[in-house]
Amino acid sequence: MTRELIARPRPRLSPLAVIGKLLLSMSMGVLLFLGWNLWGTNVVAEHEQKVLVEAFDSQPAFFKVDPGEEAPALVPPEDFAPRVGKSIFRLRIPAIRVNEVAVEGVATEQLDIGPGHYPSCRKGVDKRLCTPWDSAFPGEEGRVVISGHRTTHGAVFWDLDKLRPGQKIITETKWGTFTYVIDRTRIVPESSTQIVVPGNRAEVVLTTCHPKFSAAQRLIVIAGLEEAAPPS
Repeated sequence: MTRELIARPRPRLSPLAVIGKLLLSMSMGVLLFLGWNLWGTNVVAEHEQKVLVEAFDSQPAFFKVDPGEEAPALVPPEDFAPRVGKSIFRLRIPAIRVNEVAVEGVATEQLDIGPGHYPSCRKGVDKRLCTPWDSAFPGEEGRVVISGHRTTHGAVFWDLDKLRPGQKIITETKWGTFTYVIDRTRIVPESSTQIVVPGNRAEVVLTTCHPKFSAAQRLIVIAGLEEAAPPS
């Protein structure tokens, strides 16, 4: 006599169980998304910075000043026009341990790999991502506007709100090293365009989203040029 095997039907999931499984799947997706944005993008940005550092360090200085020799004007050549995405100077902010290579441009593609220098709209850049005035480079009269992520993608300006008047911002270029001293900080609406309006002195303006994990406002730090030295 043979015993017939009868397949038992699987019990149906109750509506609550189905909802529970869906919520669990959604939660896992959210956790993966947050994990990538909070940590994964930082790993990618760190790798990209290493590439930028190598590229920047491999570039020779625009000129060399021998001991006892008078230095020429510490400005880039008149035809200096770095392409978008190119490394152009090293940005150091000792008070918050920032030491990054900045690139030309402030679109997502540039800010995801490091701080970005606002270019001039005259270079054909999207008008939402540039200044209508001739953009200044470190050492020149005018505003050197530098933007950076507050969170994710390296979060280079995570601690920007901790900066205080009197602290230093240093830009190392191929035509000189320029030390700026912070004199004020401000919080402005996200839509404000005043940060790119040039002043009547040589200065650096740092800008980032405010508060953290929000783009509702902009935190800006303004510093005036205090010292200039020839390239090392």
